[in-house]
Amino acid sequence: MGHLRSTIIGNFISNLHEHLGGKVVRINYLGDWGTQFGLLQVGLNMSNYTDEMIKHNPIQLLYQAYVTANQAAENDSALGAKAREIFKSLEEGSFADIKKWENYRKYTVDELQRIYKRLGVTFDEYEWESMYSTVQIKSVLDQLEEKGILKSEEDGRKVVNLDNNRRATLVKSDGTTLYLTRDIAAALHRYDRHSFDRLLYVVENGQNDHFTALMGTMKQMDLPWAERMRHVKFGRIRGMSTRKGSVVFLKDVLDETRDLMHKKQLESPSISTAEEGEIKVRISLQGDTGTKLQYTHCRLYSLEQNCGAQLPTECDPSVLQETEAVLLVVEVARFDEVLNKSHEELEACVLVSYLFRLCNLTNQAFKVLRIKDQDPHIASQRLLLFHSSRRVLQQGMNILGLKPLNEM
Repeated sequence: MGHLRSTIIGNFISNLHEHLGGKVVRINYLGDWGTQFGLLQVGLNMSNYTDEMIKHNPIQLLYQAYVTANQAAENDSALGAKAREIFKSLEEGSFADIKKWENYRKYTVDELQRIYKRLGVTFDEYEWESMYSTVQIKSVLDQLEEKGILKSEEDGRKVVNLDNNRRATLVKSDGTTLYLTRDIAAALHRYDRHSFDRLLYVVENGQNDHFTALMGTMKQMDLPWAERMRHVKFGRIRGMSTRKGSVVFLKDVLDETRDLMHKKQLESPSISTAEEGEIKVRISLQGDTGTKLQYTHCRLYSLEQNCGAQLPTECDPSVLQETEAVLLVVEVARFDEVLNKSHEELEACVLVSYLFRLCNLTNQAFKVLRIKDQDPHIASQRLLLFHSSRRVLQQGMNILGLKPLNEM
């Protein structure tokens, strides 16, 4: 559940760039490296899960194994040492069960793709932190040393000096690498493959120091594209801890939401009326919610299908002089401006606020701008205005990752 925000925000940013004509490569970078994954293997050894069990429920069982190991390690320091030993063997490529590890990764991606499909989210590439182990990033470390960026400490660590008298460790005293080291290698690898204009990391705000260190190191390497890297931050969901076993699984949230909405639909069935195709939905529309966006889109779609008027080939502003019509025209015309601001700030809330205002003005216009039994020319011009409003609403919802409904 903690990764839901990064997925939704990243999907919005990708959709926005694509809508504005950009070429986007969506990468899901999955952590499968570090001492914590040595601890995960300890938990798997303790849990006795079969390969078949993990194949059918990978995310939850791997998580449970990790929690089991963490709880046991609190009272047994030897387990922590064992985890470090396992991770060292993983980095050196000598881990005996590496084939099982590769299977676990495949099962995890298969499960993630099923969940993302429910959200309408796709990725072009899945990357793994383990792609950048000690063997793979030796050339990167050599490059850092040649440039005089990487310094050796008395305890065997290798560090980089950053601004404000900060230091960042890239290689631990036992020779294993850290998340920052692998992120440097990953950034170099991505530029080699994609020659990007922008590299956006959509990660919660708690990782701000990490990305400050990453980008500070890349700039010291005199890479011309280092300035194009940006950390897109968002707030952390409080009260969740992987180690303590207090996370909520996204699949469970989606299932519960689906069941709850189905129950509400059965309790409060939709009622359609023939008058201008207006849809009356007996559900709560109070406040600005996704339901409000869907309701307005359904209402506009139904209007187009049932009002009896024809869309004109040209707009005639002279017959759209009502205050409600003028306000709606102005708001529809602001769409490109709003998208550019969202693009500049990388903030979905800019677009969301605009769409809610568009819905409010559209629903106000519904009360005044009648179409049925009106002069055909006036009716067609009003229909064109509502059609334009629906097209903008539809595009905005698609950018946000919402599938516009035609009926509720």
